[in-house]
Amino acid sequence: MNRPMLRILTLSAAVSAAFCALPARAADKPVVVLLNAEPVSLDPMFTQADANAILSIHETLFRLDNDGKVVPAVAESIRKLDPLNWEIKIRKGLVFHNGEPINADAVVFTFDRAKKLFAAGKGDLTFALGALKYDHVEKIDDATVKLVMTEPDPIITSHMVNPELSILPPRYYSENPPEKVAFAPVGAGGYKFVSYKAGQGLVLKAFDKYRLGKPPVDDVVIKAVPEVATRISELKAGSADLMVGVPADLKASLDKTPGVKVIVAPSYRRLFVAIKQGRHPALADVRVRQAMNHAVNCEEIAGALLGGMATCGIDLINTPYNNPKLKPFAYDPAKAAKLLDEAGWTLGKDGVRVKDGKRLSLDFDTTNGSYLMDKEIAQVMADSWRQVGIEIKDLRVIDSAINAQMRAKQGAGYRDLMNSSSGPDYTCQGDLLLVQKDSGSNRMSWVDDTFEAMFKAFNQEFDEAKWQDMCWAAEAYVAEQAPVIWMFTEPTLYGVSDRLSYKARPDGRMYLNLVLAGVK
Repeated sequence: MNRPMLRILTLSAAVSAAFCALPARAADKPVVVLLNAEPVSLDPMFTQADANAILSIHETLFRLDNDGKVVPAVAESIRKLDPLNWEIKIRKGLVFHNGEPINADAVVFTFDRAKKLFAAGKGDLTFALGALKYDHVEKIDDATVKLVMTEPDPIITSHMVNPELSILPPRYYSENPPEKVAFAPVGAGGYKFVSYKAGQGLVLKAFDKYRLGKPPVDDVVIKAVPEVATRISELKAGSADLMVGVPADLKASLDKTPGVKVIVAPSYRRLFVAIKQGRHPALADVRVRQAMNHAVNCEEIAGALLGGMATCGIDLINTPYNNPKLKPFAYDPAKAAKLLDEAGWTLGKDGVRVKDGKRLSLDFDTTNGSYLMDKEIAQVMADSWRQVGIEIKDLRVIDSAINAQMRAKQGAGYRDLMNSSSGPDYTCQGDLLLVQKDSGSNRMSWVDDTFEAMFKAFNQEFDEAKWQDMCWAAEAYVAEQAPVIWMFTEPTLYGVSDRLSYKARPDGRMYLNLVLAGVK
């Protein structure tokens, strides 16, 4: 059986010709950040896709520092009263960008608003409220609230770092309609909203009353530039300072450009292909899902398309909690064919497998530019599956904004296969939410009773001495069940101008007030 040919697509010679000497960069110019898509919304409860902008404008009770540790933010402390009740103290003296006080009323308003939106099926809250299962929040005094849970949760603070639960000023968000606040946000983060216009960018100004002090960079413009070639040209021409998602095959060229450097940052962003349940009957069979894993040569993809910067593995759980002995599915087309035969899917005359008169023909969706080489990787994988008799009937490239809407509704609209990813939760319990039936991260509609029992016991266990064994057992079970096509943890490549002092984070998020240390 022939191995599929890798289709390695590179940027045109015209783009390479655009690499030119940089003009002088004034220290007082705004820092320009380039992203791949216009924001869906700047209301944190209505999108997960725009976290980089939202986390700079808004602030949560707890947040992740640059090393991935959960630290207090708007909150000062948290104390467990009993397994279902938690007392949260709020920092005194903080204000929102519009001067409203940050207090218990704001926290209660925020959590009530999230609950109401979620109940009404509005917003993008399936992940946040699937992870943090609270009943309500009640005010004790101006600086104290009680969070009442519906079930025990030993990792409660890790769920409160989600940007969807950013604390909001009650008066502003009560008096203004959703369509206004979507693109005129008021928050408590390091940067205030100034203006937004599609095609021109989101303009932000450093907030001098931010809880950590005024950020060192005064002015930031976040622009959407869909084409990676254009983003690189702007960076090289000196009209931009920071871009995410430098293609691996252009790293060497960008490194040689005066005034620009490439930062290759370790990442906790796990890439995989979601296998949607409920559409094609073959995908409910674990043998078919295992076969699809064996049919893909992940090592070759990582080497040829990502320059060897990604390591293939079953990245269900991020380090340091994952089991280092857990091995990925080996590339073995013969084994893949054997598993498909055992599942009753036999080769037809045209090379496509059939069972009971139904063809093993699947639809595959991919983004283009949301992840490193995502479209190209999808093309290679489609070829791999064709080699073992699985037809990819339609390989469709979908817009990042449409993908964000699908993800917001727990994968509603996904077809049989969809390239996807999951960010870090920095806990094993949180990472397992990728496949937990109620979680907004489970966009595959995969439900397994054995796993659900394991997860429930683990998620309610407060004895940390038991966590590793419970984590590894659940991880091994899910790995074998193959609810997704396991790939790798994606490296993050940033293009950064020399005038910018920038520290990359392992979660791939920017938190501009934390990572921009200044300009030259």
